[in-house]
Amino acid sequence: MVCAHCGQVHRGVDLSPAAVARCDRCDAVLARGHRLGAQALLALTLASLVVFFIANGADLITIRLRGSEVATTLPMAIVAAWEDGAPYVAILATLTAIVAPLVVIVLRLLVLVPLAFGRVPDAMGVYFRLLHQSARWNTVSVLGVGALLSLVRMAALAQSSAGPGLVAIGALAVLLAALESAGLEHLWPAQQENT
Repeated sequence: MVCAHCGQVHRGVDLSPAAVARCDRCDAVLARGHRLGAQALLALTLASLVVFFIANGADLITIRLRGSEVATTLPMAIVAAWEDGAPYVAILATLTAIVAPLVVIVLRLLVLVPLAFGRVPDAMGVYFRLLHQSARWNTVSVLGVGALLSLVRMAALAQSSAGPGLVAIGALAVLLAALESAGLEHLWPAQQENT
């Protein structure tokens, strides 16, 4: 185990659920003990996949003005941004709100499905590196806050209400934060010893 802050190398150990491993040199947190095993993390990951599809398919916001009603989904909002002359906003929104979360979820599934059945994935190291990189681009929580701010600002102009897609984005942000907090690294040493 290498400290990300100072580069000190440490021997990896199994940690109890409440334990914290710290660097000998700089006192940075190296690892935390986890209560969740592969099966529990797989269940959370599958739940986040279902919520992801709800967040992208259901209405985010419904606006009522002068008897007409307009509802929009996340993909519809991205298409509208593209058509309104903001292609960079549309591309960034697609990458950070749709592609990155989906990549994180799929990579977690590629790691957790075999682990839940007692097998080590062939490309586990590659999946870990890709997860580390793709998690940086996941901005579902920022999207949720932005959508809530838009809803509040719209309320001054027209009657607006949150749709199930906005609730799903909030739930997805919580699920992905829980998965990121739980990590996967604690599964690596145990699986390496079993092989």
